[in-house]
Amino acid sequence: MNKRERFLKTMSFGRPDRPASGDYFYYDSTRQRWEAEGLPVGVDLNGFFGMDFDHMAWTIPMPALLSIVPDFGTTVLEDNPIYTVTQRPDGEIVKVLKNTPPPAMPQWLRYPLQSREDWNKYRRRLNPDSPGRLPDNFPQMVEAYRRRDRPLGMWVGGTYGYLRNWWGVENVSMLFYDDPALIEEMIECLTHLALGLLDRVLASGVQLDWVMFWEDMAYKTGPLISPALFKQYCLPFYAKVMEKVRAAGIPVVMVDSDGNIESLIPLWLDVGVNIMHPMEVAAGMDVIKMRKQYGKQVGFFGGIDKRALAGTRQQIRAEVVPKLECCFQAGGFIPACDHAIPPDISYDNYCYYRELVAEVAQQVCG
Repeated sequence: MNKRERFLKTMSFGRPDRPASGDYFYYDSTRQRWEAEGLPVGVDLNGFFGMDFDHMAWTIPMPALLSIVPDFGTTVLEDNPIYTVTQRPDGEIVKVLKNTPPPAMPQWLRYPLQSREDWNKYRRRLNPDSPGRLPDNFPQMVEAYRRRDRPLGMWVGGTYGYLRNWWGVENVSMLFYDDPALIEEMIECLTHLALGLLDRVLASGVQLDWVMFWEDMAYKTGPLISPALFKQYCLPFYAKVMEKVRAAGIPVVMVDSDGNIESLIPLWLDVGVNIMHPMEVAAGMDVIKMRKQYGKQVGFFGGIDKRALAGTRQQIRAEVVPKLECCFQAGGFIPACDHAIPPDISYDNYCYYRELVAEVAQQVCG
């Protein structure tokens, strides 16, 4: 099987020659550590580790997470030996310490939206037909896609996660009560953006293997809005986008949200989302528990505790093997670090983890 065939068989609970593999290679600080510890310098990580799926690289190229076009560019507002203050392309202003590279988080000083007037201007940058939404050579890329042997997909936006990024958690929480009409208007705009971009991509004739919604709408113990509010305001977006996804015959539909999303999973399943990512263990997400609860209704991409991968080999085995044995048996599972791989995971530990994945796959799946 090639990578595309293996991915589709795995995520549709079929019988691939082996379970598909994938992970979230993102941080430069992790690569730098690994290269100092023996990883060949500059190597393609997907090729080196034999990965079958990359949701960040093997995707229709467009501004990250359906952001604004044109963006605001990057402007350094303050720079000193300790930190910088920068306005980012989406308009937010953040303070970043120089001695703590990602995955350390910045401090948000100002969000892009403070008023309805701000929104009226901002929404003009959310036009799905803006020329910069797709590369100028996209028709030529489509021809190459027809010959591909690896899975190809597309990010199709979301709801609450965008509003939170635009307003901040506190402000958007108040808006649900102070100005619900504005909430509806913004989600309607996001729906128009997602559907318009899907139309443009699908009109090219390209066949997508997966789509990914993005939310990041939960924290350690639950979602940042109630399931009732999600159902009222956000679920109509999913229903409309999923109608187009189903009509296009796209088989794998994922949602990316950190935190504890357990109470939202039934709502996503009801509209046709079938893969959850990244299943953050520190927030109580347990792929074994979810598999026992939902069976083959839901699959997972993620679910491996990044903290355990930074521990001893005994800790890594205790974390990884039970999850692989449970989920490989049924399928619908690509084990991966439960978000981007942080630099406290050594190269040796990561290689040992990949060896365990291959070992258990052979034992369970033959």
